[in-house]
Amino acid sequence: MTSVFNFLSNKKQQVLFISLLWALLAILINPVGEFPFNDDWAYAQSVKVLVEKGTFFFSSWTAVNLIAQIGWGALFCLPFGFSFTALRISTLVAGLFGLWGTYQLLDKATDSRKTAFIGTLLTLVNPLYLNLSATFMTDIPFYALTVWSLSYLVTGLKQDSTRQLIIGLLLAVVALLIRQFGIILFVGFSVAYVARKNFAVKSLVVAFASALTGVLVQAIYQKWLEHVLEGTGHVYNAQANNFLHLSYYKLQLIAGFIHNTFIALMYLGLFMFPYFLLLLTKSSQSAFRKNIGLWLLLTGIVIGLWQYFFDGMNMPIWWNTISAFGLGPVLLRDIYFRLYGFPLPSLLYFITVCSTICSLLGSVGLLFYMVRAVKYLARWPLSVPQRTIGILMVSVGGIYFFPLGLQGLFDRYLLLLPVLIIVLVHIVQQNFGENQTDRPRRLPLYLSIGLFVAYALFSVTGTHDYLAWNRVRWQALGNLMKDGVLTTQIDGGFEFNGWYLYESRFKPTPGKSWWWVHDDTYVVGASVLPGYSLFQQHKVDSWLPWGMTHVIIGKKNEKAPLKSTS
Repeated sequence: MTSVFNFLSNKKQQVLFISLLWALLAILINPVGEFPFNDDWAYAQSVKVLVEKGTFFFSSWTAVNLIAQIGWGALFCLPFGFSFTALRISTLVAGLFGLWGTYQLLDKATDSRKTAFIGTLLTLVNPLYLNLSATFMTDIPFYALTVWSLSYLVTGLKQDSTRQLIIGLLLAVVALLIRQFGIILFVGFSVAYVARKNFAVKSLVVAFASALTGVLVQAIYQKWLEHVLEGTGHVYNAQANNFLHLSYYKLQLIAGFIHNTFIALMYLGLFMFPYFLLLLTKSSQSAFRKNIGLWLLLTGIVIGLWQYFFDGMNMPIWWNTISAFGLGPVLLRDIYFRLYGFPLPSLLYFITVCSTICSLLGSVGLLFYMVRAVKYLARWPLSVPQRTIGILMVSVGGIYFFPLGLQGLFDRYLLLLPVLIIVLVHIVQQNFGENQTDRPRRLPLYLSIGLFVAYALFSVTGTHDYLAWNRVRWQALGNLMKDGVLTTQIDGGFEFNGWYLYESRFKPTPGKSWWWVHDDTYVVGASVLPGYSLFQQHKVDSWLPWGMTHVIIGKKNEKAPLKSTS
């Protein structure tokens, strides 16, 4: 890693390298395919109506603001008409902008091209990042706008530049019009601005105006949306409305928050571990020796909570985007309801054990640096620009995570946090006398490089396979419909039934999947369910030797005579 950095020491070279690497990964995963992922079938419907009819449509399944993403996706559909491939390319482009924004934020916040380059590579190889970039989900566009907004806010706070701050807040408006979480940028900036300027009247007015701007943008948009969606039974803002009811705040909520916080810690530890290895230098050894008691305490806490919450379960402990068998949520009846489990080969078990060790060690490292960050940020006065940047990162990250920890957590929600943590770690190193120009120790360096490569390989192979089996799945479903099978006779999984059969007032039938299944004569999955016989089996051209290597269509036994094809 150090030798790569020395070769790519120029900022333009680093950004070009990151861009070319991203383009290569995008080609390798093969994003072509006319099918949705996860919730993006609902988002795609909005783009389809806008492109083909020129009118605005908002699926009642949609719970995010989305409007800015609809416009972004429509731009990529205009040349050749609506397609899921065009939408996927739009997100891959947003992913590239997100990498550029990550580099810009880290460069401006740390004044270190080395930190900016390594931190951006860490984002690039994060399995969440590439997989979500191959969808039309809101995570990547929101991430890209957030890091760009933060980069301008950081510059504005450091240079006391009104122009930079205005640009940052305008980008925050666009981020807010994709996801409600964009409000974190306005509130986080308000806290940081007061820290930068102290509690003067002018600074309080500016801070209040920033927070109020975010609230007004959200309120105006929500009122407009309620008018547009009147009578459609939409679920928009349902989660946010929970916070307005006192009955929501129960003792179980506190336990759930601690549980979710530990899940986040384990995942962030895994994502950050390759970066922490690079911090193991000669100068960091003295910090380790001085804080040996703290290290032992944190290690005991992490291992104890891991045993308490998960009985020593291997990573991944919370499946959504990342699973032991690949990437991407598999929303099929047999997998979703745990009616079938993939076999766990010895090699895969070894990989999950290694991932768990990395996660535990990374969690301890993360807690260590966060404790030191709190010690530094608690010092007064709070007018130092560097400390202001730290407070901005803590405010944005804390406000972002709080509702997630209370209501439920998906691994993809953690995508924003590593870049904020890198900034905080850099500040801690600077202010606790650690020499950031020291070369990392040889063994940690080699381990870090190996993990960067391993994460990249898993990102590419897992995303490729997720696209490949969905391609086969939707082709098989298309052939069923060509043969005269009605969509109402198929349980094709969440995305298929959502795209074709979504109804806001649909009531699930006991014994059937909840995702708008009318008649489950045909069920798509990874296995043949009880009461079904094999109807079709299709091989998937997968790169990983485990997981979804076949798409199976089962047919109810009491129906027409069975047949089997391969």
